[in-house]
Amino acid sequence: MIKSTLKVALSLLIVIALVIAGVRIIQQKKAAMESIPPAKTYGMVVPVRKADVSTVRLTVPYLALVRSDNDVDIASKVTSRVDSIVASGTRVRSGDVLVKLDAADLVAKRRALVLKVREVNNQIDAERTDLKSLEKTHERNRALLKIKAISEDKFDTETARIESLRSTIESMKNNAASLRQNIAELKDTLSYTTITSPLNGVVSNTYVANGGIASSGKPLLSLSGGSNKQLIVRVSDNVKPSALLHSGSLCPLHSLDSTYNGLHEYSCQTDTVLPAGARVEVKLVVYTGQHILLPSDAVLQINGKSYVLLVHGDQATAKPVTILAEGSEGLVDDINVGDRYVVARPDILLKLLTGVRVIKDRA
Repeated sequence: MIKSTLKVALSLLIVIALVIAGVRIIQQKKAAMESIPPAKTYGMVVPVRKADVSTVRLTVPYLALVRSDNDVDIASKVTSRVDSIVASGTRVRSGDVLVKLDAADLVAKRRALVLKVREVNNQIDAERTDLKSLEKTHERNRALLKIKAISEDKFDTETARIESLRSTIESMKNNAASLRQNIAELKDTLSYTTITSPLNGVVSNTYVANGGIASSGKPLLSLSGGSNKQLIVRVSDNVKPSALLHSGSLCPLHSLDSTYNGLHEYSCQTDTVLPAGARVEVKLVVYTGQHILLPSDAVLQINGKSYVLLVHGDQATAKPVTILAEGSEGLVDDINVGDRYVVARPDILLKLLTGVRVIKDRA
């Protein structure tokens, strides 16, 4: 019995000794780690610029087609039957009618829509009359309801009827607005059924006879005239060029009010020794104005959104921006004058967003 007790006591003493030793080891490790100095954080040297307003011209590289004024193709914007087209060899002046397309279907559709709008407006007037009458009756019944001269069910039924009439009138007004929009679109389409000459010249060739079908974007005839050559560019809807740069000269662009394979055509008059049909590298001017020009490296794209890193002290914060225009020279957006922003590669901009200190490049 005494031996068993001694064994238990000895075991407890060994366990206590081990615990004490473990605690001392942990305390020593903790003290050692606390004595280690914190790791140094290093900043990142990046160019920081100040947003200032200047005269900005943004351009994009493009290819232009050289075309002589002696060979201008006239195309249709709509598909329709040709009512009349001037014959080859006819001399025309700017503004003369070259082609008239059958507009009977479009006119009939427009007339039907006008009648439909009138019908809807008449229905709106009738519903408004009913609504006005019902509202007057409802107000009288409100007083009667207070003295229990009519039932609440009847009063509630009138209320529901008034709300229904108001909803119906609003729906009719929306329908009328939609019809008027359709009329405006038809009116715009009708304007393309009469094609006039853009310049003085002679009809050198016709590609469709009277009674034939004019297809959208396909040439109807060719005009010869003028002494200078043109630079032709064909661009999509989202590009709105105002001019082009060629051989160091600025050439204003004019819309030809025509399309080619779905692309809108623009031209400018120029003097060049290049033959018609040649292609030449130009720069399209897509923006001109007084604004803040930012380098492309100043904007960070994340999940389809644009950000500029503004510098405050030694930290950079991301500011969402809307890109107003973009070109080879950079871009313009809606940051404020005086803002200081970082210009760097996307990977560096992302590192700065993690809290890395900004050290301004003094170069």
